[in-house]
Amino acid sequence: MMEWLKALVLGVVQGVTEFLPISSDGHLLLTQNLFDWLTGTHTSGKENLFFDVILHLGTTAAILVYYRRSIAAGMRGLTGAEDVPEGYHGPEVIRVGVLAAIATSPLIPLALFLKKWIDQAFEGIAVAGIGFLVTATALMLTAWLSRRGGTKGPAQTTWLDALLIGLAQMLAPLPGVSRSGMTIAAGLALGLSRTWAVGFSLLIAVPAILGAAAKELKDINPSTLTADYVAQAMAATVLAGLVGYAAISWLVRIVRGGRIWYFSVYLILLGVLVLTVAIRGGSTDAGRSMALDGSVRGGHP
Repeated sequence: MMEWLKALVLGVVQGVTEFLPISSDGHLLLTQNLFDWLTGTHTSGKENLFFDVILHLGTTAAILVYYRRSIAAGMRGLTGAEDVPEGYHGPEVIRVGVLAAIATSPLIPLALFLKKWIDQAFEGIAVAGIGFLVTATALMLTAWLSRRGGTKGPAQTTWLDALLIGLAQMLAPLPGVSRSGMTIAAGLALGLSRTWAVGFSLLIAVPAILGAAAKELKDINPSTLTADYVAQAMAATVLAGLVGYAAISWLVRIVRGGRIWYFSVYLILLGVLVLTVAIRGGSTDAGRSMALDGSVRGGHP
């Protein structure tokens, strides 16, 4: 029963924090520490990698479903259809794809050369506390950035804008640092409109998640895929997708209203609490959580 409860809780946490600018990595790490404390066990992610991979596919599906009309219009534009909305014709869609590729490219050397160091950051909660405060600082800056009234859309976004947003995304694999928070803040700083800043942040999330998942598939241990375990993973994935869809809708409304900085108050309080617990010796190794904010890591019920 506890394993099922943990699976469903992790599904909800993944769905909520994957898109809201509060760091899914950090929250999954804290959740796993909490369950370890409650059960007196120690979770190791390596043998349970399947759970992490499939959980992320659920939140990736949430992005694709939420933007299904835009995706359909883009696909029609690529095939040469003329009766598509402005911005969805073939050359425009290709240009957005190139921008997304540029923004994703900084993650490649990060995954190849720094993955081991990043994984070590998940061996406790202290780094997560610092990461929460870093994200809070970035979100507080958006209160000022939003007042500047950025107007750039896909057509006005340059390759340099995309690269700088991609560089901001490089901080995301660290626990407590929110990928969506960093990329949206960077987009607003570069003059992107609020709607496009969110859209581009979610667009580049798809290759980041799928690339990390594909990289880890080879490490899945088939002997761990028991019927009960797979059922738990599937249930958590569906739950993560449903909750993630609602979280995307909420995120879009919050950013459009210029209120994304509200989350900084929560993150400051959480960061201080986590650091206090860590300093007092309460930090434990809960295995390695995984989220959109970073590359795929272990950790399951």
